[in-house]
Amino acid sequence: MTQKKGFLRLQDQLAPELAGLDEHDRSSFSKLLDDHYRERIGDPGEFPFARGIHPTMYRGKKPTIRQFAGHGLATDTNERFKTVLRLGGTGLSTAFDLPTLMGRDSDDPISEGQVGWDGAAIDTLADMEDLFDGIQIDEITVSMTINGPAAIVLAMYFAMARKRGIPFDRLGGTTQNDILKEYISQKEWLFPVDKGVGLVVDTMQYCAQHVPGWHPVSISGYHIREAGATAVQELAYTLADGAWYVRKAIERGMDVEDFAPRLSFFFDVHNDFFEEIAKLRAARRLWARIMRDEFGVTDPRSQWCRIHAQTAGATLTRAEPMNNIARVSLQALAAMLGGAQSIHTNSYDEVFSTPTETALKVAMRTQQIIQEESEITQWVDPLGGSWLVEELTDRLEQEARQEIDALDKLGGMEAAVELYYPQRAIHASAVRDQKAVESGERKIVGVNVHGDPDGEDLDIGWLVEELKTRRGFEEKQLDRLRRVKQTRSAEEVETALDALGLAARAGDNLMPALIDVVSTYATIGEISEALKGVWGEYQELDVTSSGLSTRELGEVTDGRHFSRPVRFLLAKGGLDGHTRGLWILADLLRSLGAEVVYAGLHCSMKEIAKAAVEEDVDAVGLSCHIGSPTVFFSRLKEELVAYGREDILITGGGILLPDDQRFLEEELGVGPLFPPDTSLHEVVERLLEELSVRKAAPAAT
Repeated sequence: MTQKKGFLRLQDQLAPELAGLDEHDRSSFSKLLDDHYRERIGDPGEFPFARGIHPTMYRGKKPTIRQFAGHGLATDTNERFKTVLRLGGTGLSTAFDLPTLMGRDSDDPISEGQVGWDGAAIDTLADMEDLFDGIQIDEITVSMTINGPAAIVLAMYFAMARKRGIPFDRLGGTTQNDILKEYISQKEWLFPVDKGVGLVVDTMQYCAQHVPGWHPVSISGYHIREAGATAVQELAYTLADGAWYVRKAIERGMDVEDFAPRLSFFFDVHNDFFEEIAKLRAARRLWARIMRDEFGVTDPRSQWCRIHAQTAGATLTRAEPMNNIARVSLQALAAMLGGAQSIHTNSYDEVFSTPTETALKVAMRTQQIIQEESEITQWVDPLGGSWLVEELTDRLEQEARQEIDALDKLGGMEAAVELYYPQRAIHASAVRDQKAVESGERKIVGVNVHGDPDGEDLDIGWLVEELKTRRGFEEKQLDRLRRVKQTRSAEEVETALDALGLAARAGDNLMPALIDVVSTYATIGEISEALKGVWGEYQELDVTSSGLSTRELGEVTDGRHFSRPVRFLLAKGGLDGHTRGLWILADLLRSLGAEVVYAGLHCSMKEIAKAAVEEDVDAVGLSCHIGSPTVFFSRLKEELVAYGREDILITGGGILLPDDQRFLEEELGVGPLFPPDTSLHEVVERLLEELSVRKAAPAAT
């Protein structure tokens, strides 16, 4: 692979002249070259901060070990928090379940099968109180990974602190609260784009005035990258999101110096070791220049790109899961060499579920070994000045700047999202990456290279045993919510919800009204619905567009087609918004000659079955999430049988435990099902086999 050698070329070009100089002249020239070099990359703690935002970096403070934790009821996650702290964690990071992330209550019908599975279930202030029971929230920083209803959950946290008598200026932490990336990648939205952005600005304004230690928004490239973006796209879209929030806050009348020091960024750290290091360095340099040149910011703290980094979940494999420990270790090392302020290391079993306790401990020890045993914390930007790293940093910055300029020409990120520009670009990148995996160009050990030909069936008994203890979460949480509703004042809830609606119509900052309404123990679903009643709800169209040419798709399908006309309905199960696999499947199906119908996101099984019958499809491709597969596929089959359309093939995939997959295929009779790591060639073979021999479905009645 050819690498640029900008600095090296400069030295090579001058080599003949240097050879003819005496020692004094050579020394003078060397100083001139050093000055040129320093101007290019700066020193640590100096603008543009490529080498780090602090002069001493980790010699002054090691990165925060902030492990993502959350499952079951708030009380279960509280126990896991205390385990994190006992093992040496220096910050808490909260995972919420899908209903909470989507502003839905646990007893909402669409929440079935998803309560407590991939995070803590939080319905009311009572759950927030349980979540942090016995934890000194005025002595530790807390991160919350939530976006659509982030302002509601943040209001719960502040209301809890107020009940404990803790002054708001003693609180420290971060809410992710980056709604733009939800429209772009993860799809956990609630309100129209402008209203969602306005709610983010409300939190920025409120925290600047009342909670100075809180970072109200962590602009997130992580989910953009996980959806399939390249490193350049992750950089560009993340920083463009951040610039848009700054612009909207200034339009609100805020002084940029009042909120900029509390902005932070969240980046993925992928497998390309040196590119990821350079990406974090380029992010700091590009953000500093955006703040100085576009917004006139002069205070260095307001120019800083504070970075939380997480190792790449998309790189974890089901095959030989212990290999994930090595992947995570390399990615965590890249995050440290790139100068992140806090780091989360994924657990080796996260491709199956939220971390088990054993895997959590390994993930934490990984960071601790790097910090305590490698001695790299003694060096400030140890790779600074490397020809390779500096050239990569330059290239990533330049290419990301070009992409940001393209977004600006569209009217900024909000307008670009409405036009589906970043969504389509990410989809195209995701499909190209999948093709690289299929061809072996991007190697994955244990999957497409160095596979074990004598390998036995996946043994995850250790995981299954722990997951057994997580059964029953839903029933317990429904009972918890029922008891809270019985003991609260319905009149106080209704009055506070009415006041919230009035504030939303008036365009007021909603944080005071939200703190008041959550204090009545109104549910997250009731509050979300009250705001939807004023603002409406965001609706996404089908934004698929082929990421591969006809020739490239033909290489995957070997030019084959279904032997008869096929109509295929694609749908996501429940509230999950990860659509990367769905869009890749859409491309494949069209290449095979199928007509593809999209059911949309956040649908119940009843809605999906109804759409399948009305569209008179031959098959439904259902993509599901952890905890939900058996519930979703069982419900979908029940609904289709009720319509008299058991002839419709039910296929799909997602995060499937082996036992669940066996039950669904062998006992329930659905499938074929495709878990992660399934090759596209295998998907093609199985679908051709199933759909080419099935009789055409009867017309819907």
